[in-house]
Amino acid sequence: MPSRDSAMSQFIPNQDYHEWASNSSRRESIISTSTVSSTSTSILFQTPSTSSGSNSRKQSWQSYDDVVRLELNPSMTVSFVKSGQLFRLRYTFIDLCKDSTGALKCLELGGGLGQQTSFVHAFHNTKLPVPHLEHPKEDSKYPLRITFLEQQTIQAAHVVFMTQLSYTFENWDDCRQFQELLLCSKMIFIGGMAEAKSKGRGEECISQNLRILRGQNGKRVMLFFANSQRGGLKRYVSIPLNCVAKVKPPKKPGRPVVIELDPNFDILSVMRNITIQFLDNNDCEDFVQLLSTDLTIG
Repeated sequence: MPSRDSAMSQFIPNQDYHEWASNSSRRESIISTSTVSSTSTSILFQTPSTSSGSNSRKQSWQSYDDVVRLELNPSMTVSFVKSGQLFRLRYTFIDLCKDSTGALKCLELGGGLGQQTSFVHAFHNTKLPVPHLEHPKEDSKYPLRITFLEQQTIQAAHVVFMTQLSYTFENWDDCRQFQELLLCSKMIFIGGMAEAKSKGRGEECISQNLRILRGQNGKRVMLFFANSQRGGLKRYVSIPLNCVAKVKPPKKPGRPVVIELDPNFDILSVMRNITIQFLDNNDCEDFVQLLSTDLTIG
């Protein structure tokens, strides 16, 4: 029997998610590189006179063994709060910097308008943060915005600080690749859920995404954020597909699908089964087919 920690450790952040962006935007001043001059952002970018932006960037690159660039089409916007101001900065590429073991150590954002120094999103822990897609993917009226459940470490020039951070993408391919790179997995399914309930814990979540990831070892895992739970239970839940005992398709379109779970881990013993109401019937059909195929061959 596999250990619970080994299956869950990659996908368990430690803090609840807060709607920081919508709250802070009402009370903070806003600085955007698309609307103001570079001198207005001096509160953030304080470039030393002894080194140019290109030299600083070169030194940063030299400290990593592998750098992979994600070219954006055409760009994305990073948003965060510092010193009482909400910044919105636009970049055209993201460099993923890895050490000799292949571990992702930081993201360097580049191609920003009027910026002479790089913007670094650093990872100091062994566990990478889970990229949280704020709204169900099927709802086109919402932006493709990725946030994180915990504050993140940012370095701009020689200024290092902690803040809530979000990435807003302009197309789905960029958003998907960004998630896959942080999760070190291939996203083989994503579907918007109206709600999900389990037999043992009641309502698990409303208006969230269900992702199925395939890791480098080939193992597949379902991942969703249990935003309806309270306290320490409001966190990401991962369910290995080899813990799915049975899939019950809906009897007619618009009805939920029911998944019976093997009690391999403590949380699955509590949940027992999970009922998922998808927003889109096509997603429901694809989900059932994927799990049914996995049960057949697995």
